[in-house]
Amino acid sequence: MFRILVVALCAALFAWPAAAAPPPIETYGRLPTLEQVLVSPDGTKLAYVRPEGESRKIMVQNLADGKMLAGVAVGNEKLRDIFWVGNGRIAFSTSTTARVRSNSSSVEFTGRNEIWQTRVYDIERRTFQLVLDKTPGVGNFTNGGVNVGIVDGVPSIYAVAMRISGVDSLQSLYRVDVAGGPTRLLDSGPSIGDISTNWVLDGTGATIAKTEYDRKDGDWRLLVRVGPKWYPVLSENAPLDEPSVIGLGPAPDTLLIARIDEGRYVFKPLSLKTGKEGEPLALKNGVLEFLFDGVTRRIIGVVENDDANTMTFFAPEDQASWNKIKRAFGSERVTLESWSDNRKQVVVKVQGPKTGAAYMFVDLAAGRASMVDDMQAGLGPDELSVTTMITYKAADGLEIPAVLTMPKGRDPKNLPLVVMPHGGPQSFDTVDFDWWRQALASRGYVVLQPNFRGSEGYGPSFTAAGYGEWGRKMQTDLSDGVKHLSTQGAIDTKRVCIVGHSYGGYAALAGVALEPGVYRCAVAVAGISDLRRFLMWKRGNLGGGRNDTLRFWRRFMGVEGEDESGLDAYSPARQAAKVKAPVLLIHGKDDLVVPFEQSQFMADALTAVGRPVELVTLSAEDHWLSRGATRIQMLQATVTFLEKANPPN
Repeated sequence: MFRILVVALCAALFAWPAAAAPPPIETYGRLPTLEQVLVSPDGTKLAYVRPEGESRKIMVQNLADGKMLAGVAVGNEKLRDIFWVGNGRIAFSTSTTARVRSNSSSVEFTGRNEIWQTRVYDIERRTFQLVLDKTPGVGNFTNGGVNVGIVDGVPSIYAVAMRISGVDSLQSLYRVDVAGGPTRLLDSGPSIGDISTNWVLDGTGATIAKTEYDRKDGDWRLLVRVGPKWYPVLSENAPLDEPSVIGLGPAPDTLLIARIDEGRYVFKPLSLKTGKEGEPLALKNGVLEFLFDGVTRRIIGVVENDDANTMTFFAPEDQASWNKIKRAFGSERVTLESWSDNRKQVVVKVQGPKTGAAYMFVDLAAGRASMVDDMQAGLGPDELSVTTMITYKAADGLEIPAVLTMPKGRDPKNLPLVVMPHGGPQSFDTVDFDWWRQALASRGYVVLQPNFRGSEGYGPSFTAAGYGEWGRKMQTDLSDGVKHLSTQGAIDTKRVCIVGHSYGGYAALAGVALEPGVYRCAVAVAGISDLRRFLMWKRGNLGGGRNDTLRFWRRFMGVEGEDESGLDAYSPARQAAKVKAPVLLIHGKDDLVVPFEQSQFMADALTAVGRPVELVTLSAEDHWLSRGATRIQMLQATVTFLEKANPPN
């Protein structure tokens, strides 16, 4: 239910009393209070995910009177996504790490994978529909998430699935009638394997375009539908950095195509009638996200890549509405979560010293805003440390953006530091609420999250600066951040540890193996320790080495030709004898992104040379720390280890 906090859109929010001591570490690690807060298309209802122990429940609430209309238990499967299907149905996608045989057809699917399924819940009838259930030749699971379209005023689900046709497995697009009509096959791509297919729908749910990408040879092409036939309009060879269709362009009958050109992203509209590209969009900064109209599906604005995540709309009335919302919360950070089709009812995340981190519902028509709930129960503004963006120079002069969190209530001098590089490595950190960062800061640590070269979010040139720099300048960008903070007097260089997940886990291990003396300890969660073995594992899963995924990894790692032996010099497990600091390894047994064996390799290598190491196994956990119990287990193990190896006081 809504918490009792209502403000006029022109009013400031209130302050909270200061907390005497930080909450228990479990408060930070448990699942969020709410997830995925979505207003219905007509703006009358709110749907959100409420974790309950290890499971999650989808709640649907009437906004007029606050009455709960539904509470849908998800069970033990991992909830990945929820979305509205019209105004009377809510759909949700879940995944399970398993070997699956379809229970609705004679086709057997083997191989351990992350299996996605989607169900639709009718709020009034209280009935469920499993998408693609009993569809001939298809398992009742999808290739990732699904979309919603409107056909003759009735919402439908659009799902991509693997269809068996003779000896071929075809990536196929289906339309699922949620009102009880038949499921229809709309189109099929080439056989699944080397070719990936993506479809583009218009506001009515019609398939108007698709892309096909040969992952083996890098050939990409765009096809447009005219009547029942497909016609190619663009093609090029792109072994890496393939072009992409962002969606329907701002103008009618256009698509928006994204490419990398001379070190920057270029977004050009393409006419569906002529097949010709127009002039690129004039954008001030890089684009973090595009904004779409809920009915027409056309692009109506952008989220710019700056410190404020500025939202810029093409229509003046949309910009005026968003500016009004921003003004209501003063200097607090406001980001969009969801909105109704007319964009008058909006859910936003509000973060700052007055609010902490919370979901707010804004009704522009009524001129009021209501708090839905805090993002994390028990963490109000007085429990959250202040996070800011900073920049510093790497040794070669490159400007490195970074997220800096100073522990609340501590004099910013000679403090212990935790360097926490992100995963990816082609990802980036922002100042948005981060439970892991806040947990470490609550224990008295400064937390530095460098967006090292190779990170996304700062343009293709910045990303390209990381190619071939895995374990090299991507690594020293982190230690250069330590040097920068030491010159400010904020940290004690003798009390620095490094903690990371995925690629960040690799960087943590590389920190103590390749730069001994910088870090006092390391925590690697689902980290890569042996680069050659990792690439070998990838090749085995992908059926060989000629594909875009292997090209991605080899480009960052700096592999040219077939000889990968040079990677040993940058593999922490191969350099274990150089490690002097204690190491904590944490890994989920169901990890299909970085195999558990990578942590086992590192543990064995450190044990063989007599170095202190601990390996914590997260049972039934995947790569993304999806379960509350294992999140808490990871966080407790990390904090216990840090407080012993690098006491905060």
